[in-house]
Amino acid sequence: MSKQAHVVVSGAVNGRYVITDRRPTGELTLVPDTSAEAIRERAGLLDPTPEQSAAFWREHEPHMLPPDDES
Repeated sequence: MSKQAHVVVSGAVNGRYVITDRRPTGELTLVPDTSAEAIRERAGLLDPTPEQSAAFWREHEPHMLPPDDES
């Protein structure tokens, strides 16, 4: 299986895309990149820093309930 080429587009349209077709005339067919990384980027999701993670758990862990199958 060959790896598809990825491109980043900016201007009137922005984002990460995958090239699905290349024509002899130079035209490209692009589709949105649906990789987990690209989806997270579009959604503005970032991994928290260790300090942000520790602060989150300090604040919220006392209010979290165990999963249904645990006591």
